[in-house]
Amino acid sequence: MADKTADKRQQILITAMQLFSAKGASETSMQEIAEVCGMSKGSLYLHFKSKEELEKSIYEHIIGRIKDEILRVDNDPLLEPREQLRKQAEVLLIHFMEIREFLLKQFHDQTVPGKPPFDKDNAQQEIVQALQWFNHKLQVIYGPEAAPYTMEIAMLMGGILGTYIRFLFMPDFHLNVGQTAEHLIQLMDDVMASMLRRRPKPLIPLEVVLGQKDLCQVDLRSPRHPLIVIKAMKNELKQLKLDHELRQDTLESLGIMEKELITLQPSRAVLKGMLRNLEGIEGLEDLYEELKNTITTVLETYLAPGGMT
Repeated sequence: MADKTADKRQQILITAMQLFSAKGASETSMQEIAEVCGMSKGSLYLHFKSKEELEKSIYEHIIGRIKDEILRVDNDPLLEPREQLRKQAEVLLIHFMEIREFLLKQFHDQTVPGKPPFDKDNAQQEIVQALQWFNHKLQVIYGPEAAPYTMEIAMLMGGILGTYIRFLFMPDFHLNVGQTAEHLIQLMDDVMASMLRRRPKPLIPLEVVLGQKDLCQVDLRSPRHPLIVIKAMKNELKQLKLDHELRQDTLESLGIMEKELITLQPSRAVLKGMLRNLEGIEGLEDLYEELKNTITTVLETYLAPGGMT
C-alpha cells in the first residue's frame, strides 16, 4: 500500500512538472493535474494540500534526484576521485538541461512574491553537508594541504558552474556537457596548483563559514524588475473589490508607468506622480512598497539625486 502511494505521488509530481513546464504554474489548475493523472481532484488533495505544497515537493523531488545521482557516482569504485568530480559536474549540467523548461516557466511565472520553495533549516543543513563533502573531496584529490582553500575553490567553481547553467537557458545556445565538465575540472586543477604553490592565507576559512548560525539569513535574490511588480499589481487588482473609478485610475497609472519604464531615460517626475496615485490602495500596500523600492534600485542610474523620496 505504501509503495502504491509513493508511486502515485511520484506520478503526480512528474505530471505537474510537465504541465508547469508547458503552461506555467499559474495557468495550471489542480483539477487539470488530477485529470491528467486519472484521479479526482479530491484524491489529489489527499497527496498535496495545495498547489504551493505541490510546487515545493517538485523542487524537493528534483534535488533528491540530483543528490541520488551524485552519491551513486561517489560510490562507483571504478572511478578515480577526480573523475568522480568531473562526472558529478556533468550530472548537474544534465539535470539542469532536463528541467530547463520547468525553471524558465517558474521564473517567468513568479509575479507574486511568496515563500522560497525550500525549507530554511533544511537548506542550512544541505549547505553545511555540501561544503564538508567538497572539502573531503578536495583533500582526496589534492592532499590534506588543499583543505584551507575549500571555500575559495567552492566559490570559484560554483560561480563558473552557475554561469554555465545560465548559458543553458539561452535559446539556440548549446554546450557540450562532457567538454564543459572536463574544462571546469581542469580550471580547478590550475587554480589549486597555484594555491598550493603560493600558499596564500585563505580569505574565508571553511571553519568560519561552518560556524555561522544561519547561512540562509541573507536574502541574495535580486529585486524584481518594476515591470514584473506592475504585472503582479494588475493581477491583484482583478481580485480586489474596488470602486470602478478607482480601479480604472489605478490601471491607467500602472499603464503610464509601464510606458515610461521602457523609455531610454524614464522621467522621475512621471514615476513619482504615478506612484503617488497608487499609494494607500487597500490590498496593494505590499506591492506598492515593493514597486517604489525596486524602481529606486533599478532606475537610480537615470534618476536625479534624491531617488524616489
